[in-house]
Amino acid sequence: MRWKKILSLSMLCIGASCFAASSDVAAKDYDRVEVSNRNYDRMFGGKALPIDKTDPEMAATLKRYVYGDNIEQSKALNDTDRELVRIACLATLGSQKYLEIETEGALKIGVKPIEIREAIYQVTPYIGFARSVDALETIDKVFKANGVKLPLENQATVDESTRFDKGLEVQIGIFGDHIREMRKNAPSDAAHFNDDLAEFCFGDTYTRGTLDLKQREMLTMAAIASLGGCEPQLKGHIAGNKSVGNTRAQVLGVLTAIHPFIGFPRTLNALACINEVMPPQ
Repeated sequence: MRWKKILSLSMLCIGASCFAASSDVAAKDYDRVEVSNRNYDRMFGGKALPIDKTDPEMAATLKRYVYGDNIEQSKALNDTDRELVRIACLATLGSQKYLEIETEGALKIGVKPIEIREAIYQVTPYIGFARSVDALETIDKVFKANGVKLPLENQATVDESTRFDKGLEVQIGIFGDHIREMRKNAPSDAAHFNDDLAEFCFGDTYTRGTLDLKQREMLTMAAIASLGGCEPQLKGHIAGNKSVGNTRAQVLGVLTAIHPFIGFPRTLNALACINEVMPPQ
């Protein structure tokens, strides 16, 4: 019992010291209610959240945090990139209701349907077809309600004869020549996984049109951080973000934009990975 008491007192002291150290920093230089209302209205007009009537307190907390604080804190991303990484995150989580909400908001502020669709295509190798097909059905429902003609334009740039070579070229371009060594050293009975990476993940996906490599690496990072428990792969794609020219501010912006949806544990794990791979200067 004594050690439990000591631990409890220690945690109280840690909490008190953290609060004291951060109390001045936490002061806002903006009116979060005004900012959240403005951003929410810009994205959704007068449309209420589904929980507005049944749980108005949660709705108010959500609006002020997601559309107030969070947008202010993720300004290293433009509107399009912020919404695309959120959409990638929600597809990863399998949150169809909020994916529908965020897709409607994204369209309203000018994100193009083809960009939204490409976000889902981009994260498919990481989240799997089961979740991506569900996500496509959700966004297609929103597209139809907004008068978007389907199917959207084909964005493929490879065919059966080029998908491997083009994919491997992109993979090596982002992650370096050690990819060749990794392929060479792979056990013969598992070599097909490396082939699938080159052909499907990079050939079929990264070579597509509309989104550039910077955006695609942001989306990949968002999906892997949202999955949780994939820290080795997350570190690899944080390095991939750096390789294609994304800054630490942009990488932090990606994590910030998805943070309200993935919660603190996954956020803090991802932040530790960012600090390791792209430490503050």
